[in-house]
Amino acid sequence: MKISSLAVLLAATILGGCVDTGPAISKSSMGNLDVYVTAPEGVNVHPARISVDGVFVGNVSQELPVLYLKRGKHVVTVELVGMKTYEQQITILGDPNHQFLDVTLEKIE
Repeated sequence: MKISSLAVLLAATILGGCVDTGPAISKSSMGNLDVYVTAPEGVNVHPARISVDGVFVGNVSQELPVLYLKRGKHVVTVELVGMKTYEQQITILGDPNHQFLDVTLEKIE
């Protein structure tokens, strides 16, 4: 009887949602996005302007590659004088998902 009781307890635990398998979408209304900006050699990316949904959020710095955004779709724009504007739509999934956006800026020819 001990084996079947253990099996029932294990099944109840799994079906009850106590086992965390890392959901793709969470119940959290916020999520984070790491933005990494690179450019051709010799180009300083720190003056680059980052905007989300048309709103300026800051320049590239050691402290700001992480943006805290509401869950859902957003448009991230990165602008730097002499470089092509980078624009990407991204869907923020919410915590505990940690998302990354690698931005490679290209020179205007």
